[in-house]
Amino acid sequence: MNAVTARYNGYQLHSVFQPILSLCHRRSVGFESLMRPVDADNHSHSPVDVIREAAEHGDIRQLDTLCQSLHIRNFSAQAPDERWLFLNLDPSTIADRWYHDGTLTSALREAGVPPQRLVIEIVEGAIDDEPQLFAAVDYFRSIGALVALDDFGTGHSNFDRIWRLAPDIIKLDRSLIVEAEQHRTGRLRQMLPNLVSLIHEAGSLVLAEGIETREQALLAMDADIDFVQGFYFAKPTREIDHTRIDGLPIFGEISQHFETTSTIQERLEADRIAPYSDAFRDAIERIAGGESPQEATRALMNMPRAARFYMLNARGEQLMHVDGRSLRTRRIFHAGPITDTSGGTWSRRQYFRAAMAEPQRLQTSRPYLSSTGAYMCVTLSIAQGNPPERVVCFDIDW
Repeated sequence: MNAVTARYNGYQLHSVFQPILSLCHRRSVGFESLMRPVDADNHSHSPVDVIREAAEHGDIRQLDTLCQSLHIRNFSAQAPDERWLFLNLDPSTIADRWYHDGTLTSALREAGVPPQRLVIEIVEGAIDDEPQLFAAVDYFRSIGALVALDDFGTGHSNFDRIWRLAPDIIKLDRSLIVEAEQHRTGRLRQMLPNLVSLIHEAGSLVLAEGIETREQALLAMDADIDFVQGFYFAKPTREIDHTRIDGLPIFGEISQHFETTSTIQERLEADRIAPYSDAFRDAIERIAGGESPQEATRALMNMPRAARFYMLNARGEQLMHVDGRSLRTRRIFHAGPITDTSGGTWSRRQYFRAAMAEPQRLQTSRPYLSSTGAYMCVTLSIAQGNPPERVVCFDIDW
């Protein structure tokens, strides 16, 4: 392919494209365009340095529009149909509303690229003026392009903007995935699926960038992230060869590994919970046989991670509770105002609703942060009676 290049301040500018991949489709859905500068001696330079030079010389607008046209032309010459072109815009282009000059739409028209195949990437945290940001998003949508908010999870990123902007795609900053990978049992790893779920509920797809290891790819799959990009799958190249990328064996390999590790993880968690489930059922039987809750739960509450045993009526109102060994040995001084649960109502909790929906069946919640002690826990619950008259619950310190 005879790629188009452009000259700027002594540099020869080239386009490279990094695939954006769908984990479900197992193929590319688009390509992010990136600028690569080469000097007169054919030495590569950092794009950041060239952008810095442009800023110092007041040439950001010239460089940005030059790169837009360059990437669009090179994409048009080789990209397969039904793939997106992800195009980065400098924040100053948004702030100064340079996109209104028609350069972008002209470049698309001349290259024969429909605006619907364009995804404009905007670094949300780099634009402080919200009216400018909203105006830019409205404009790009008016011409038919999609909008992606880049680097979400750093700086001033916030959900309030997501709700109001409703971007088509949210690109998670790679630091979120890296942090989750490094802290296998940390809260971020547990929070990541919930973060993705919230973004989905806001109406946006999720893209994780900077995936460089199999573990990071598995984290993306576990969190139900839609799209990925990174060196683990493919590096940026001047030529777009989607036939080499689509259907890569690596998709099947990580899918199989994910299924295997998920099964192992589920089995490990089930094995971890099993002793508590058995002791919980035994305590319930003892109470049904006439023993007091304090006496019937003695063995259960002395188990290492036993946090709390409690009963709720059919309205979710707490009838009684017994604190376990875990809470007795915890030293959570700051949680003092919330440790007394007398008179509490827990009808909104998932474990209560699940138990009421299926009486006599033991329910196991997902890990969550307890509002009665600021610790992560898993709750076992079972509704008794038909119709249910009460729900017996037990918290495991997770």
